[in-house]
Amino acid sequence: MTVVTSSPHRPPTSRIRSVVSWGIFAVAVAIAVLSVVSLGANAIGVAAYIAIPLSFGGIGAFLSTRVPSNPIGPILLLAAIGFGALVAMFTWLPVAVVLPTTDPLPVALGLLGNLLFLPGLVLILVGVPLLFPDGRFLSPRWRWVAIAIAAIVIVAETRTIFEKEELLQVPGLRNPFYAADWAETLARVDGLETLVGLPLFGLAVWSLVLRYRRSDDVGRHQIRWLAAASAFAAAAYGISFVAPDDLKPLFEDMGTIALNTIPIAIGVAIARYRLYEIDRLISRGISYAVVSIVLLATYATTVLLLQGPIGRLFGTQTVTVAVSTLICAALFQPVRLRVQRAVDRRFDRTRVDAQRTTAAFSDRLRDEVDIDAVLADLAATARGAVSPASMQLWLRERSTTPAAERPG
Repeated sequence: MTVVTSSPHRPPTSRIRSVVSWGIFAVAVAIAVLSVVSLGANAIGVAAYIAIPLSFGGIGAFLSTRVPSNPIGPILLLAAIGFGALVAMFTWLPVAVVLPTTDPLPVALGLLGNLLFLPGLVLILVGVPLLFPDGRFLSPRWRWVAIAIAAIVIVAETRTIFEKEELLQVPGLRNPFYAADWAETLARVDGLETLVGLPLFGLAVWSLVLRYRRSDDVGRHQIRWLAAASAFAAAAYGISFVAPDDLKPLFEDMGTIALNTIPIAIGVAIARYRLYEIDRLISRGISYAVVSIVLLATYATTVLLLQGPIGRLFGTQTVTVAVSTLICAALFQPVRLRVQRAVDRRFDRTRVDAQRTTAAFSDRLRDEVDIDAVLADLAATARGAVSPASMQLWLRERSTTPAAERPG
């Protein structure tokens, strides 16, 4: 008789995929480290440059290994390489190369940095919404959006090769493929890719909205993770556009760090690790934002109202600031509780319902003495809360042995 046993080792294709995925991740991290060393950035700048390949590349390698059928993992890996190459070449070439130059190696690296960024960006902005979370299009018709955006990327990359006189906008890094005769013609269609690409990006986001409407509870929570991370990253990066000039570099680095929440959210959603905590995160984020706005408005209003009489009484505005601060401190807890309850009712309904169910059962249990009634109430509460397919209750019988006869 022949006995067939399964091998504890992974198949060769799985090992190869794992080596390739984590190898690409290592390359992306090495590229980022090279750029940071060349740039000599501050601590926040170092974190901003290294975090992108760590998050995009790390989550991409993890998903490529654990969920090989889902193309979102390779998409994140390619994006990590593209972002890392752009940053590294943009910072390293001006430092390490004597400019102007037409040497083959710096020119090739400049072309690489120029050509890798746009595909990585498009893969994140369009590819992920079209395929998230299961790696498949919503329907075969949505493939045409991917085909159209791929054609636009090819046109944009071709135009970049022949239109840009200096690579990566680095003065002196000359493009050997620059066609001066075509530059004027190509400049006329400058921005056409953006004009066509924005509606396609909108369609990709719309496909995610449709997928949310048609998904079950798990699918909706997966999409909420991506939506929450994207909104946070967009808000954090958008602050840099309105920040003062002296603080703009700091806010740009902070916005870049915030972008890394997107791959982390993708990894959490696809791996379904603590998936349902997104409701709690959203409710807490919204509540603290509302509380901050209310307290800031209260502080500003109080200062404006009190600076006249108190300023004339004490001859200084220090007391006004102190009183306004104390008022805001006193209002913090009541405002937070009220806002948190209102937000939880809208965004964390499951937790609110669970708390109400538990509280109602506790109130009924306090006045009930019949054990059969308690068991029936417990069974009804459990059915209403989690709807189990089947349920059994075990009760340990109370010992009737006299205390003097018990061992010990």
